[in-house]
Amino acid sequence: MRLFRIMVLAIVLAIVGGWKLMELLKQSEWLNSAARPAQFVQNEPSLVDSIHQHLQARTERFSIRLSGVGFSEARIKQSIKQAIAADDYTAYVMDSYYYTIRSRAERADLQLIVRYRESAAQTAEVDRITDDALLTIVKPGMSGHEKVKAIHDWVVERVEYDTSLQRYTAYDALVNGKAVCQGYALLMHRMLEKAGFEDKIAEGTVQSGNHAWNLVKLGGNWYHLDATWDDAAPDTKALKDTVLAKSIGSEVRYRYYMLTDDQISADHKWTKPYPKAVVSYASVLNTEQKTASDIAAASLSKLETAIGLDWLKPERTVESLASLTGKLADIAARGMLELTIRYMDGESWQDDIRVAIDGAGIKEGYSVRSIPYRTDGSVLLHIELIPSAR
Repeated sequence: MRLFRIMVLAIVLAIVGGWKLMELLKQSEWLNSAARPAQFVQNEPSLVDSIHQHLQARTERFSIRLSGVGFSEARIKQSIKQAIAADDYTAYVMDSYYYTIRSRAERADLQLIVRYRESAAQTAEVDRITDDALLTIVKPGMSGHEKVKAIHDWVVERVEYDTSLQRYTAYDALVNGKAVCQGYALLMHRMLEKAGFEDKIAEGTVQSGNHAWNLVKLGGNWYHLDATWDDAAPDTKALKDTVLAKSIGSEVRYRYYMLTDDQISADHKWTKPYPKAVVSYASVLNTEQKTASDIAAASLSKLETAIGLDWLKPERTVESLASLTGKLADIAARGMLELTIRYMDGESWQDDIRVAIDGAGIKEGYSVRSIPYRTDGSVLLHIELIPSAR
């Protein structure tokens, strides 16, 4: 992820002789290129709002005259930060900004030059494409759970990770079909907000460096959602026609779908304060199924299976080597040739499977396919017994 960089040129001239220095600075190309003050504001809320409107319009050069006392450099800088923070989408399509502050007793002039990664026309194209998409993928009568999944799946299926690390925007993701994590997060953010959800772009680090993902609010609870890391890796796509692939999805994964702070902190660290995500999504779905109508409960159960939360059920989970051995012995005794389970010890499964096969008295050959399950260290295993040729 490439975060926007802040390059600041702050000039505060409130001392005797300062205007002579300003006359020299006025001759510079940078200051001459900036527009003269076109707006007048008298308080900080108005200043924040004015800057925010310019940023949303993708204005590249603008000036604001601040009338009255109390506009210190620190307060003006804080107003700029507040205007940027008012809208995550705008904040993360900004590449850099430069500003000057010229002040004297009862007046200050603020001039800004802003560089954007996505123009106003490009954002309009993002809106056109996503509006059309939402009309197709969000069906009447869908629950909030189903809408979030539909948007997540649409983004993951449509976008490919940009290994050249040159494409950062939702426009890149839609028009070029490729983007880095920032583009995924921006596109998710735009679509989730259009669909009526509160969403924030989370900024932090992973083992490979800077990273961005989403925090979405659903049913009063916040959840982490990382569409970039849910975009199936090449080795996962190779499983397309296998039983395991059908269980986990060959193009779309849900390993980083609707996670709590504890769950995603296994490999994601955030660098800013965000709303707390503390409620397990699996527990929410389980509770809602118990109180929903039969039709709604069936839809929730289908969703639970589609995103892989059914693997959390005791009957689909094996917690120890002894239990794994017992499962294998059972399928062999019944003449079955396949077993798909969630094994809790993802670190030692390769050694454990060999011991379990021997312990179960299985003489046939076997093959195993595996994939990590979410962030708890467990792994999904598809074990196939290969009968000996007779």
